[in-house]
Amino acid sequence: MKALRIVLMTHGTRGDVQPLVALGRELVRRGHTPVLAVPAGSVGMVRAAGLPPERLPVDWREYLSRPAPERSWVTSGDSVEFLAGLRKVMAAHTADIARTLYRACEGADLIVSGSLTEDLAVLIAEARRIPLALLHLFPARANHAVPNPFVTSEVSDVPGANWQTHVDYESASWELRREGVNKLRAAFGLAPTDLSTPLRARMLGALEIQAYSRLMVPGVEWPSYRPFAGWLEMAGQDRALAAEHGLDPGLEKWLDTGDAPAYFGFGSMPVADPAGVLATIEQATGELGLRAVVTAGWAGLPADAVGDPSRIRVVDSADHSALLPRCRLAVHHGGSGTTGSVIRAGIPALVAAVTLDQPMWGELVRRRGVGLHLPLHGLDAERLAGALRRLLEPGPVKAAADLGRAARAEGDGVARAADLALAFAHRGRKPRVLARTSGLWHPARAS
Repeated sequence: MKALRIVLMTHGTRGDVQPLVALGRELVRRGHTPVLAVPAGSVGMVRAAGLPPERLPVDWREYLSRPAPERSWVTSGDSVEFLAGLRKVMAAHTADIARTLYRACEGADLIVSGSLTEDLAVLIAEARRIPLALLHLFPARANHAVPNPFVTSEVSDVPGANWQTHVDYESASWELRREGVNKLRAAFGLAPTDLSTPLRARMLGALEIQAYSRLMVPGVEWPSYRPFAGWLEMAGQDRALAAEHGLDPGLEKWLDTGDAPAYFGFGSMPVADPAGVLATIEQATGELGLRAVVTAGWAGLPADAVGDPSRIRVVDSADHSALLPRCRLAVHHGGSGTTGSVIRAGIPALVAAVTLDQPMWGELVRRRGVGLHLPLHGLDAERLAGALRRLLEPGPVKAAADLGRAARAEGDGVARAADLALAFAHRGRKPRVLARTSGLWHPARAS
């Protein structure tokens, strides 16, 4: 079987990039040549993992650390406002991103794309006639069991209601994106289209890998071109390359000197008042006599704001696979990857969601009986303490332990995703150019 050149592309925060880094490392182990096109702030992570990067505009960590007025749409808790802000930031860089991705894909045998580069991936796959695989970190297509998370997080038992949220979202989203997509299609030498990107992907025969556990979405049945792989968690040796493997000696010692703590972490999400969040954590856990370990994350939760550092331990980041099994419960933002890590650890969780698919994961955690869901926006010490008390009850503790065992038994999602992607690439079915104008791709046309 010949070695393949595979371009993996995505935009967004660490939660978007890390699954592709894990997949890239697995492809290297199998003798292939992956290239990762990622936002500027993630280039260092890709290089540390020993993978060749292609730098895309926007450093999301720098952007999200700007003064609050510049990023109020991120912390508002309003998904409509968040999506509008995200589109505005991305639109300013679309031409540069398109040029970089088109160049990077020259001679590629396969494209693997995350959701924020899906429009461009479909265009490039069609223009260059390269097989395309899409990586879905949540149920992004119409189904009867889980609603579209950008419309609602409330799962409906009314027949057809969940499906309709996907139809409504795709229709509204396509109306906002149609003009920009067709401008890019013209730049790529392709005729305009009235078909949305998901429909275009289907016409091209794309593979759509579901990079989350089927255990969290009971009732979701996908066709064969949307296979489940499971969560893509970085292996220990890959985490070591990224300088995030195991626990530092100071944290190890702290864990050994007392009861198992509660874990708090909000990933790449900024918070409006970092010191206030820490005060809320300290007060709520104090009422229950709990210790807590807090990852500062991109929110920059300040360790010097803690009143009792012997009870509340703040660290910059941590290896979830090493830390979470040593905790009693977790409070987190509900990103797909973090949700997977907590589920596999077998501990109950409060999903303190911020935006996008996070409230959906919170509701799915609640429906599985392994945790609770409250929005981070407006979460005070009283509500947090009440939620922690409920998580420590026998029911959620047992349910989480049982689900954790089942999730661990699913095996290696990264290996499964690599199997799926490589089998698809080796079939060699190049997408047909559905319609082409007389022009050819020229970078200036996309500006």
